[in-house]
Amino acid sequence: MEQQALIDSLDTARFACPKCHQGKIIQISEYNIKKKKVNVKVKCRCGNTYGVILEKKSVSTQNTLLLGTFTSKGPKNCSGKVIIKRLNSKGLIIKTNIQQNILPGFKLFVEFVLDDAKQSIVKKDVIVTAKKGKYLSAEFTSNEHYDNLGPYLFFNKLYL
Repeated sequence: MEQQALIDSLDTARFACPKCHQGKIIQISEYNIKKKKVNVKVKCRCGNTYGVILEKKSVSTQNTLLLGTFTSKGPKNCSGKVIIKRLNSKGLIIKTNIQQNILPGFKLFVEFVLDDAKQSIVKKDVIVTAKKGKYLSAEFTSNEHYDNLGPYLFFNKLYL
């Protein structure tokens, strides 16, 4: 029996192996899925292969193209330029300029410029939740956006 997994607003899907119950989070921005439901086969570390139906939520998501930089706050020092592909109150999807050795769980400091009238600079700490190639899904460490990001999210209807 195949299990279902919802693709959230940050293009991540969460599911677990039916045999060992080990959870997995995948980032699917690189695949450019157009259908509402997609069947995929997943191989677990325990060797079990199982089917998952990936289903997109009907939430309308708006893509952004905001330029910025990132710096890692973990055991590996890395930094670089990024493009913020999607942004909402929960987190963001980042495309790095080159493939980095960033793994889920790493903390990053992200700085980017909004496309508002003031060209506001936003500085946020995020935790990477999933990675696929140059794409990273990351959640904000704080859900309180009292800086210029809060009004930007509100006026662009990006709150979840």
